[in-house]
Amino acid sequence: MARADYQYRSLDDLQRLGEKIRDKAIKVTLDQQQSYEQAQREANNDESRYQTGQPTRSVNYHPPATGEADDHGNLSAYVHDMYAQLPQMFTQFAVPDPATMQSTIDTLYQTVVTLSPSLEIKADGTKITTPMLVSGRPAVAPVETSVNTMHAHLKGWEGHAANAFEVYLGGLNTASRLQQQLAVNLANGLEAMTDIRQAMITDVWTIGNLTYKALDQLDGWCSHSAKEVAKLTIVGALAAVAYVITDGVAAIAVESVQSAATIMSSMATINQPAEQNIEGATVPPILDGMATALNRVRTAVDEQERVVAQAMSKVTAALERNRDFAVLRAPHDLTTAASLPVAAIQDPGSNYGFYPG
Repeated sequence: MARADYQYRSLDDLQRLGEKIRDKAIKVTLDQQQSYEQAQREANNDESRYQTGQPTRSVNYHPPATGEADDHGNLSAYVHDMYAQLPQMFTQFAVPDPATMQSTIDTLYQTVVTLSPSLEIKADGTKITTPMLVSGRPAVAPVETSVNTMHAHLKGWEGHAANAFEVYLGGLNTASRLQQQLAVNLANGLEAMTDIRQAMITDVWTIGNLTYKALDQLDGWCSHSAKEVAKLTIVGALAAVAYVITDGVAAIAVESVQSAATIMSSMATINQPAEQNIEGATVPPILDGMATALNRVRTAVDEQERVVAQAMSKVTAALERNRDFAVLRAPHDLTTAASLPVAAIQDPGSNYGFYPG
């Protein structure tokens, strides 16, 4: 489910945003006296660091070929080199549009409904619906209904193969509930990843635009200290859990398989959105605030995706322990009977009999 404020930003969008910030940072640095003087000091310091074999502050540092490091021409080249990496700070967050996962999520919930409707899944006339189900999908008879129908028909049949088939049918309801839980958990995992990625893109875009706005406040004859506050919706909690754990379908408990939503909610604490100041009277502190905000987003994304991965691993392990109940083997007597001539399976004395009683 898309966030209300979500709008996808592509690699090209993030590249253009980073370039806009880079160009504004360079312009303000060369135009504003305080930023210019600060850049001169940094250029001289980096020259000293370079000459003494120490790491320079500018990762793209190139020593001046002639003149002093703080000459205007050399300083301009230094500033361009120093801010050349700014677009990459944004493009590192480029991902395919998370909203494209929705069709798979919808399909998984349709599978949930088909396998085993629960109290959270409601019947509306002839259609089976759920709060999480995509609208417009045709209803499909659930497994339990089909099993009950087959049990009724089998009452009129006898033989070893018929008995084996009835035993097989007896395990289908348990198998369908386990398979339903797998579908729910896969949907929960995708919902969590969708929410995390959407929050990430939204926060990164907000940080970039607030950074540009702060820099723009320094760009003028009467520039003054600028301050913007970025509200990071992704920091401090598993963004998806607040949504996923309220999903009625996710509350279904099957055998010993704990739901992914429950696991994720137990591994993360839901906090209020964090704030990060992007402020300063010169360019460097504004960009430092931007970098801190972006790093907080990256850390939060990595941590939350780890939580999702761990939750799915626990679900996988639980389902693996129930594999024999979830994946039923077709009975040998029945599969053998399917390849025999009609006369052979209609013989009451046959080990593969399947005939009307």
